[in-house]
Amino acid sequence: MLWSGANSIFERDRTAQLLAEYLAAEHAEHPLASQLIIAHSHGGNIALRALHHLQMRDGSGSEVPDGAHPLVATLATPFVEIHRADFGSRPFYIRVALTMAMLFVSLILAMGLLFLVMWLVPALTARMPSDGALVIGVYEIIVCLAVGGVGWRWIVRDRQKQVAALENVTRLGELASAKRLLVIRAIDDEASLALALGTILNYATERLISGSISLFAVLTVIALFGNKWWPATISPWAYPVTLAGFIVLTFMLFGALMVSRMVHGRELARSPMECQVNTQSAPDAADLSQIVTLVSRKYVKSLRHGIYEHENCASAISDWVRAQLGAAPSVQSH
Repeated sequence: MLWSGANSIFERDRTAQLLAEYLAAEHAEHPLASQLIIAHSHGGNIALRALHHLQMRDGSGSEVPDGAHPLVATLATPFVEIHRADFGSRPFYIRVALTMAMLFVSLILAMGLLFLVMWLVPALTARMPSDGALVIGVYEIIVCLAVGGVGWRWIVRDRQKQVAALENVTRLGELASAKRLLVIRAIDDEASLALALGTILNYATERLISGSISLFAVLTVIALFGNKWWPATISPWAYPVTLAGFIVLTFMLFGALMVSRMVHGRELARSPMECQVNTQSAPDAADLSQIVTLVSRKYVKSLRHGIYEHENCASAISDWVRAQLGAAPSVQSH
């Protein structure tokens, strides 16, 4: 059984299902043997999802009496859960801003293509009705309806199923085997810090995109009417510059939003915004067996995310396993 290592929420869940099947088969073949999973980074999310699938094998959601109950030790795992959330009108404004930017770009490209065809095919210009402005206006309306229709469908379409699917495949909190779970973590773990930074950037870019519409509206009024009110102050190029700035800023911010969401899983880059990501160094579970925070007391060049290289990591796992199995703890020499 192999995991591609891809930063994919659904890929991790599929791997967890395979792991659950493997554990169940091994337990059936060796029912008296103790199973131990040592999982690093997102491997911990896979291991906990495997526990979930093992609990669900009988269809009741509880542990099967004679089923597999492996011991699980996670190392520097950023436990990721996705929950449905209500952000008010913010997601709507974000989608409207992106739709407007796409609409403006489509109009500019469509008009450019039209004039290019008219320039390359003079006969087409000659055959155009005397009221050419009407033809161009109808052409613009068709483009607006096509792009606007696609954008509006994106805004109003049913997104609840997508959120529910993401919420389901990241459910970790309902762990009946939490007493058999060891969490080993590090201070200032690089992976956890990267996910925290992604969360902060996600919040900031969402607020900036939703606020860009109001800023664009104010600047548009100033640019369009300011040339009449203050001709010596407002340049005729004010509106084109404002429009170009709105388009570029919206696309840049939306790109940053996709990247900030992608750090938790690539599916979130294109997922609905009506969900929030919970990332913790330990899962929300009652009666968790043990949490061990390994502190580096000397400078090391290796990353803290490579916590398995810590001098006390192996002994922490060994002592915990011995305690779970009722054996005497190992003796360390100092």
